[in-house]
Amino acid sequence: MGNSHKKHSKVPFRWQIKDSIVIGVVILFITCWFVGKQYFKVHLDPFFEKAWPEAESYENSTESYAEVLNEDGLVIGYIAKGLGDGYGGPLLMGLAIDTSGNIQSLAVLEYRETPSFFQKVLNRGLLKKLIRGSVYDSIPITVKVDAISGATLTSNAISYAVEEAIHEIAVQQFGVKKVAKDRNILFGLPEIILIALFLVAVLRRKFVKGKNGKRLRWLTLIIGFIFLGFVYNRSFVLTHVNMVLLGYLPDWHIHLYWYILIIGLFLFKAKKNWNTYCYDFCPFGACQEVLGQIGGAKKGQLKWSKYLLWSQRVLAISAVCMALLFRNPGFSSFEIFGTFFNLNGSNYQFALLALILLLSLFVYRPWCNYLCPLHKNTLEGLFDRTRKYAKLIVQKVS
Repeated sequence: MGNSHKKHSKVPFRWQIKDSIVIGVVILFITCWFVGKQYFKVHLDPFFEKAWPEAESYENSTESYAEVLNEDGLVIGYIAKGLGDGYGGPLLMGLAIDTSGNIQSLAVLEYRETPSFFQKVLNRGLLKKLIRGSVYDSIPITVKVDAISGATLTSNAISYAVEEAIHEIAVQQFGVKKVAKDRNILFGLPEIILIALFLVAVLRRKFVKGKNGKRLRWLTLIIGFIFLGFVYNRSFVLTHVNMVLLGYLPDWHIHLYWYILIIGLFLFKAKKNWNTYCYDFCPFGACQEVLGQIGGAKKGQLKWSKYLLWSQRVLAISAVCMALLFRNPGFSSFEIFGTFFNLNGSNYQFALLALILLLSLFVYRPWCNYLCPLHKNTLEGLFDRTRKYAKLIVQKVS
């Protein structure tokens, strides 16, 4: 009885300096969220002035579109807004449509994509293809225009936004009957592979131990490296967390992969305090471990690990604050996954990637341990601490 009581007795909670820091960071995030919500708003006026320089004003017909008027009050065209679901959240397009029903110009009014990937879409000439559209087109724009490889979600979001903007004007102003399309559920190999990796990781942890467990872990790491990394470029990134913090819930028809990833991560982390993704099948984590095997990297802290730890935390907190202030989950991303797996990024990202790959030969997972904003030293640790507070509150209440 005495041993049993000792085993189940709870250690009393003692407030520490790190608890004050955690509370301060949470308050900072909440403040940035409200400031961004208050001051970051999209206006049509700049787009209107560029699209119709000869017009006098515009008059809203609905929330989605407005009539463009000349100085005599006559309608000379329309401006419309359309919304699509991008990689980082809602994407808003503005269209100028003349009285014949043709698109005269279009512009991106608001986006939440990672800037480098978004620029890749623009450089491929997607907007030039979309500007050829008309309200009388029988074939939907999303069918006519192919998605851009490596930025499929972003290019599809732009196409859907343009199609949505055209649809209402076509029906209301031109009497064109448009049949609403059913949204197809995007469920394919990436989603199947992700579910399989979660299941194998759980089974390995529960039933497979020793050398066989290590072999199975290496198998999931290599599969994640090849398929989630190179083939589909679907790494777990800070943008995913920022979307949750900003309250952006994407269309599940298109972003089923996102929901599987987020629910899987939070489920295991909240219930078992286990980050299965980072340990078992993170593509870039696998890359670092492979290089570590080649170079003989050993686990252990570096000489300046304390300073690097705080640099990592400051970078992560700053990146989240910027995303909350500008209402853009991918705005402040400094991760190098896309640079490695898709060869897309800025000069500093390529330089950082080269440094990390070199260090990986001698240091165990240098990116994960000293730079990654999602590591247990940073946002994962913040989640763990708030989870602990939640459990204490539940215990007190019950």
